[in-house]
Amino acid sequence: MYSGSGASAYPDDRPQYGYENRAPEALDVGRAISYGWEKFRADIPTWIAISALGVLLYLVFVLVVRIFEPTSLFAVLLLFLVLIVGVWVLQAAMIRGALYECDGHRPTFGAFFQYLNAGNVVLTALLAFTLTLLASAFCLLPGIVVGVLCMFSLHFVIDQDLGPFAALRASAGLVVGNLWPVVLLTLAVLVITLLGFLACGLGLLVAFPIATLAVTYAFRTLTGGALSPV
Repeated sequence: MYSGSGASAYPDDRPQYGYENRAPEALDVGRAISYGWEKFRADIPTWIAISALGVLLYLVFVLVVRIFEPTSLFAVLLLFLVLIVGVWVLQAAMIRGALYECDGHRPTFGAFFQYLNAGNVVLTALLAFTLTLLASAFCLLPGIVVGVLCMFSLHFVIDQDLGPFAALRASAGLVVGNLWPVVLLTLAVLVITLLGFLACGLGLLVAFPIATLAVTYAFRTLTGGALSPV
């Protein structure tokens, strides 16, 4: 299980899956946001760099569209698929980095992409995306509900090595069991993201890491996982 002691060469050594031997705790949303900010502030260059990959991914997508001007439905869908898979992998990488931070190990840039179990990450994200899209087809509110229920699914894949279906079930169970704190956390994350967007979009380079760290803190708090002090 995670020790968070720093005794090994971690994060170069493969992390082990499991929880610390402690009981889950109630989620303090203010504490989660504060934890995210403090961890981000302690290693701003690395977190900005990993966030900037998202901007680069978007710019490459726009450049390809402008150069090739795809007109067929197949080409458009293919480009969209490549973009969204890239976003999912980047999201997983940020979660991996946030888990390292919770373990008390400041990750290097390369460590964000270690031990992601990319196959399960993509399958889990695809299932969550599909379920959310189908729910949204009926009404916006069901889509939001499904999205919130899936919010910890990638954490379970990366941190606990669960398969896609098990991760989705575990995430839904965790959200339902802690509904109001998770709803408040979701609203807080949305506000942070909106503020980042309003800051000429560049604020998202700060907002995304803080949000990821805060949600990962919530995941570890609610599941009894390791949490290093700030």
